[in-house]
Amino acid sequence: MKKYSVGIDIGGTNIAVALVTADGKIKSKIKFPTKINRGEEIIIDEIVWKVSRVVRSGPVKSVAGIGRGAAGFIYYEEGTIKFSPNMFHREVPFVSMMNEKIRSRGDKRLLGLPLYFDNDANVAAWGAYQMDVPKTVENLICVTLGTGVGGGIIIDGKIYHGADGYAGEIGHIILNPDGPKCNCGNYGCMEKYVGAGSIVERTLREIKRGRRSMIEKLVNGRLEDMTTKTLYDAAKRGDELANEMWKNTGRCLGISLAGIVNLLNPEFIVLAGGVAKAGDLILSPMRRTIKEHANTYAAKAVRCIISKLGDNLGVVGAALLVRQKDAKSF
Repeated sequence: MKKYSVGIDIGGTNIAVALVTADGKIKSKIKFPTKINRGEEIIIDEIVWKVSRVVRSGPVKSVAGIGRGAAGFIYYEEGTIKFSPNMFHREVPFVSMMNEKIRSRGDKRLLGLPLYFDNDANVAAWGAYQMDVPKTVENLICVTLGTGVGGGIIIDGKIYHGADGYAGEIGHIILNPDGPKCNCGNYGCMEKYVGAGSIVERTLREIKRGRRSMIEKLVNGRLEDMTTKTLYDAAKRGDELANEMWKNTGRCLGISLAGIVNLLNPEFIVLAGGVAKAGDLILSPMRRTIKEHANTYAAKAVRCIISKLGDNLGVVGAALLVRQKDAKSF
């Protein structure tokens, strides 16, 4: 009975590696900057080194495998990143490259461990399914709100991948075909309205147009230092512009999710990621919009929550991915 698995959460800003128990508790964790400009070879080499470090913190024979989540269009069966709008702009055979790094290091702790790979939002959805909702729940949507916007779908207790593994790209649902260009190459994607950078950009435009806000004071006049955390702090202090930005963000999110509620009739929608730390500032307008625009019965059936795992949802979900793929190891 193997007690642990390793989770790897690869984001555009940071990478987290953790040794996780079968019930989702973190025994050891390392977080470090991604630094995309170094190239995938160096990034993967550092990931393998960090995995080796966390595995040392537990009995090696008790590790069932390694699960990884990464942003972008992932072909999970091949373990390949086809395209990642905010990270890798070309195809990266991630699993084979990582296997090669493990072999070249000759690390006996890692040799032979099964490796599993999926989209980061699918991994987060699996983590939310395991850790955030009652055991009786079989259907949920997870939306990861950060630099980009991802979506994972659980149907009948399993990750739904679609025909080629690209299902769940909620962030690239079109809200406005005449809207701003997205990093994916399309126009008016939801990501351009509810992603962290887009929220900050919209706020900055309003301030430059003359809107008064305490945000300028909070960043000491350095508007380039503004983040969604700044907007959260300003909103909590009653700033009109910041509250307006969160309300608009929640509404945009709710409009997209209302259609998904109609389509899939999920029991839960779980929000995660940095932007989700805004809590009720984004959750309340999102709930209202879903209620206004979704089918009455489907809207009543769905519960909208924020993951209790916070920043750890991705890395815990990645580790528990091994549990989904190889339940006999646990």
